[in-house]
Amino acid sequence: MQLTEDQLKQIEALCRAMPITRMVDYGMNREAAELTHRMVREGQAWDAVLEELARQQEAKAQAEEDPAIARELWHTATASLIFAQMAFNADSERKRGLYRQMTRCFTRFAALSEFPVSRIEVPHRHGKLFGWHFHATPGEAAGSVIVFGGMSGWSTAYRSMAEALCQRGLDCLLVDGPGQGDSRLEGGIFADTDVTSGFSRFVDRIQECTPGRPVGIWGNSFGGLFAALAATRDRRVGACCINGGPMLTELPPFRTAQEQFAAMFGESDPAALATILSALAFDSRRAPLSCPTLVLEGGADPLVPLGAQRGFLEGNHHPLSRVETWPDGEHTIYNHPTERNALAAAWFATALGPPNA
Repeated sequence: MQLTEDQLKQIEALCRAMPITRMVDYGMNREAAELTHRMVREGQAWDAVLEELARQQEAKAQAEEDPAIARELWHTATASLIFAQMAFNADSERKRGLYRQMTRCFTRFAALSEFPVSRIEVPHRHGKLFGWHFHATPGEAAGSVIVFGGMSGWSTAYRSMAEALCQRGLDCLLVDGPGQGDSRLEGGIFADTDVTSGFSRFVDRIQECTPGRPVGIWGNSFGGLFAALAATRDRRVGACCINGGPMLTELPPFRTAQEQFAAMFGESDPAALATILSALAFDSRRAPLSCPTLVLEGGADPLVPLGAQRGFLEGNHHPLSRVETWPDGEHTIYNHPTERNALAAAWFATALGPPNA
């Protein structure tokens, strides 16, 4: 099959946005990720390839008698569908259908999870926000950490982060904030200049269920900016991790990025989008972060240049605040997930733990 120049450009754009390291980080095995890239470059549709891989994993999971093996099969099916729906930026019925399949597979995974997992629904404005609550066991958790992504990587992509936190005795809420995942596709909630109020609703949820429990927030990619803004505006947030987040964002001249922003904010007018994004810039001179803050940066991040996130710590004098750098780290440190998760989870355990513990 002879591909046109436009088709080749689209394929390369998809492969750049969803590199093999990212696919493995989110739960696919390397062989399946490499197969996906190879088949797509041969001319097969990205979403169709990944939907079929998910279907194969589902069939194996349904036939598997060992719960631990079935759990991982359900999760690999989930990860395949996470990436399948990323082929579409706008909220088409095809995207919604793939995302619903993904949610169904993750629900089956959650039923077999090593740590108890419950579905979260939080009323917000005219709709609902959604997420997944991973419960640390045994005993009562020492704190709770709210984890989320950015433009396209959403709650279910971060299972490994949730489990790392649970292993440290912390509950984790993997959430879809305004403009993300189920909260947008099913809940009808879009992001806006007051996007942080949506993340505060998850803080409300924690405080209602476990009054007095310390709360942390961990934002990945564009979500890192949201995490920083939420931590400055909601003083109940006791610790903040920013992983690959820009301090400010201008509307880029690329169609794919513009489509993702339009979908997240429910706004297609470039001028209106530019106004919203300028209002979301982080300004440490006006409102610095005061809580313990961990910044994760990679020297090979093509989206957030090395050193660009250090401004998040201007005016922050907490002794636990610091920057951790991976010289070869890709965006959100896709290529060092185990080390990244262990480091951040250990840091949250200290930051949210009792003083002088």
